[in-house]
Amino acid sequence: MKHFLLCSAMLGLAAAPAMAAPHTTAPAQASTAAASYPMATFMGSWTVRAEVPAFTVAGNKAMGPAARLLVTVPEVYASNIGESRFSLAQKTGSSWTGTQNGTTMTMTLISPNAGHILITSKNGHKVDVPLYRNDP
Repeated sequence: MKHFLLCSAMLGLAAAPAMAAPHTTAPAQASTAAASYPMATFMGSWTVRAEVPAFTVAGNKAMGPAARLLVTVPEVYASNIGESRFSLAQKTGSSWTGTQNGTTMTMTLISPNAGHILITSKNGHKVDVPLYRNDP
């Protein structure tokens, strides 16, 4: 019985500071906003491996909503998807997207040297290509 009373007293003392503390809400966690990359970061040569032909990304001179990335698709992929060129418009700070004859390409950067391209055709076929910068 003595142990029971001692245990009860200790539990009561341990809970007292927590119950006495004023109720506060947890601080809002900083949102992990996606990085925003300038258009020039997307431009250049991007490939899966050195021996696979590269996707070539160029940009037009327009700024704002008229800015476009012009993507040339290597023949290895173009023969499967049926398109060899895409014009992409900015979707977010790290993603550009465009549709050509029912086939949509989205290019997203993970870092300035890594990204991926997702190509989706109107029949639901998808090609997901991880990319790495291949500029000399």
